[in-house]
Amino acid sequence: MTYSRDTEATSELTGQTVNTWSEEWRIETEARTVLKMSKQERDAFFNGRKDENGKTIDRGVIGIRGPKAVEDIKATVERLQEARSRSK
Repeated sequence: MTYSRDTEATSELTGQTVNTWSEEWRIETEARTVLKMSKQERDAFFNGRKDENGKTIDRGVIGIRGPKAVEDIKATVERLQEARSRSK
């Protein structure tokens, strides 16, 4: 296994080089991860999960970071999808 100390990558959203330790990169990689999820996984990611008795198993983004965070992530996912469709 090789270890890379390169801390720059090219953003799919902007086409610019970004630092991989930046908030901008964290947001983009979170959106990439959401795009890889199935509909069921996305629902659990955003809204959390409950067991058969209605007890919360995990809270999801809405329960932890709030509805504004969900809106922001979904907007970034949309922008990423648009950027990918333009590059084809």
